[in-house]
Amino acid sequence: MDDEIDLTDAELYANDSRGVYIPQFFAESVKRDCVEGVTEEQFKILLEGPDAEWYWETWDEVTNNAVLTDPTNGKRFYLYQDGDLWMVPVKEDSE
Repeated sequence: MDDEIDLTDAELYANDSRGVYIPQFFAESVKRDCVEGVTEEQFKILLEGPDAEWYWETWDEVTNNAVLTDPTNGKRFYLYQDGDLWMVPVKEDSE
């Protein structure tokens, strides 16, 4: 499936220099009212950092379910991580 990801119009959210702290950074920095598909409990676990018991399982759920909406133009994105964390436009929005 990874070879189907088109990053042409994607926006970089966090580069891989943040390493294992990318999920925590996401939880700290994202404007939560622009995110669907992530629960407060999931944000809480990510905020605890990589030593939290369910950190990686939660991050996997978040990257599989989160949809971010740009409040200025309504454009929607999903998350994709390949080292760097990307916001990839939802296909039906970009067609």
